[in-house]
Amino acid sequence: MGQNGVEQHQNGLEHGLEEFVAEFRLKLPARSKTAQAIDQKDPFEKIAFKAIDEGYVEFVDQFSKFMETCLRRGI
Repeated sequence: MGQNGVEQHQNGLEHGLEEFVAEFRLKLPARSKTAQAIDQKDPFEKIAFKAIDEGYVEFVDQFSKFMETCLRRGI
């Protein structure tokens, strides 16, 4: 994969991740630490840890499946 291919891959992955997190954010109460981390545009790892702490384990599981699908498709 050339330099442009790598950039397109990363842009597609970032866009998909942003959409995935944005959809999840809509389901969260405003005072949620996870929601606040998303609103502050914290790194995903930080968002994931807050989600786990607040009991949103299914979000992290869905994210893992999302990443696996992206990697398999070469996005």
